[in-house]
This record gives sequence, C-alpha cells and structure tokens, in this order.
Amino acid sequence: MKSQAIARIAILMLAVSAFPLKSARAEGTKAECVPAQGFVDVPPPPIVRSDRMVSRTETILIDRPLSTVLTAVNRPLKDVLRPTGSLPGVTGTYLLTQGDFAGPGSRRLVCLSDGSSTEEQVLIRERGENSYRFRYQVWNYTSRAADAIRDALGEFVYTAPTPCSTRIAWTYSFTLRRDRLPGNLGRLGDFLFRIGFLDRDWAEVMRNVLNGYRAAAGNETVSTTN
Repeated sequence: MKSQAIARIAILMLAVSAFPLKSARAEGTKAECVPAQGFVDVPPPPIVRSDRMVSRTETILIDRPLSTVLTAVNRPLKDVLRPTGSLPGVTGTYLLTQGDFAGPGSRRLVCLSDGSSTEEQVLIRERGENSYRFRYQVWNYTSRAADAIRDALGEFVYTAPTPCSTRIAWTYSFTLRRDRLPGNLGRLGDFLFRIGFLDRDWAEVMRNVLNGYRAAAGNETVSTTN
C-alpha cells in the first residue's frame, strides 16, 4: 500500500464524527438544532450481521443502586457528549417523529458542533426489575469526514450485580462502506479503522461518557474494561 493511501486512511479515522445517544428523557425540539435547508430524512439502512461490524465494548461498575444510576444519567445528549481534542460534540437534537424519543421507531436529528448532523433511531428500550437495555442505530452522516461510515449501532446494558451496585456495558459497532476507503480494503480496512479510530479517539469518548455517569451518580469507584 502506498504511503499516501495510509496517510489518507489515518486522517479519515481521526476526523470521523459519529455520536450515540443516552438520555432516556425526551429532549424535544431544540432551538439550536433544526434540519438544514435541503435535509432529507432517509430511512436507516438494514442492519448487518455482527461479524461484519467493527465493535468495541467499555464497562463500568458504579457503587450505586440501578434506580439511582438511571436517574443520574438521564440528561440531555448535549450535556453528555462534549467536544474532545479531535471530535465534535453535540449541540442539540430535533425530533423527527411524533411524541417523545422513547419507544422503538422514535427518531431524531442530532446536530454536532462542527455543523454536521446524524440521525438516530431507538431499536430497543427495555426495563426489567434488575436491568435496563437501550439499543439504537445511527446513520445519515452529513459530514464528509464520515463518508466511510454506513451506519452504527449502540447498546447500553445496565445490570445490578448487587442491590447497591450497577454495571454498565456500552457496545458501539460501526459498519463501513465497502466502496470507499478503508472499507474497500475488507478486513484490513476494518483493522485500520479499529486501530486508527475506534480503539483511540472513540474509546476516549466512551470512557469519558461512562466516567461522567459515574460522577453524576456520586460514585468514586470506577472499573473500565475493553
């Protein structure tokens, strides 16, 4: 592979801007986030098998009851996903479906601080006696820096190992476009995406979010793993 191609892939990895959601509270229409002129609400692409995605999981153990943690992390998305050194943050959201952003099929526009946007849709939201699961899909990236990404899946799974502790496992999975770099390199492209972006810049974002949840819950003991 030529050095210029490698450099192009590395730059692409650092510039990708894809953000998940977490707030269980309906955020409504934000004045700072409205569909841009010419915006088209496109349907999400079909979800591919997990072995065709590039995934990462981060976990955290918080010494607080599940109900306390769920209340503490229930914040607007713009207060959760802030800009980092290489990635933009969320400035607001705009509902694209009627009602709250809650049940499966609920969809919203997410505006980012670099002027781009994505769409998000709830796939699963389940609450059990000792668990909570939230799965969502992200697509329609308007940033040219995200041209390599077809869509992404995020999933939060909250469990209560004990009545006074909560474990959060956050898995984020990207599907790359196979007609563009680095996706057109197949498994090699997936590997380059992982080491150049997912296990670096995006891993930092995931850890920051989970540590923010820990702080919001008032807990000082944290344990994160890949």
